[in-house]
Amino acid sequence: MKSLWETYRRRSIQQRYNTKHKITPQSATSNVKDLESVKTDDDLPQQFNGMTRGKLKRLKRMTQAEKSLILKDLKVQLDEAIKLREFEKAAVIRDQIKEID
Repeated sequence: MKSLWETYRRRSIQQRYNTKHKITPQSATSNVKDLESVKTDDDLPQQFNGMTRGKLKRLKRMTQAEKSLILKDLKVQLDEAIKLREFEKAAVIRDQIKEID
């Protein structure tokens, strides 16, 4: 009940201020130009299911040199994805790097 009274008190202060300074309240607008250009989950290939057993076994059998080569290639791909502003792809690559490390 106390919070409701506080809300009314603040609203009345705001209304007096608006009247005094001749301000007409307006709805907030977004600066997003085209909402249809936003990608949905259907548009993005999601591969966040982690490593399968077969991949884990192969990863364990790899030598350190092989792992470092793969990591180096993944880091180049990550930098490229970031440059092209493909952040979803970059997130997938980042997760792959974490699994190998």
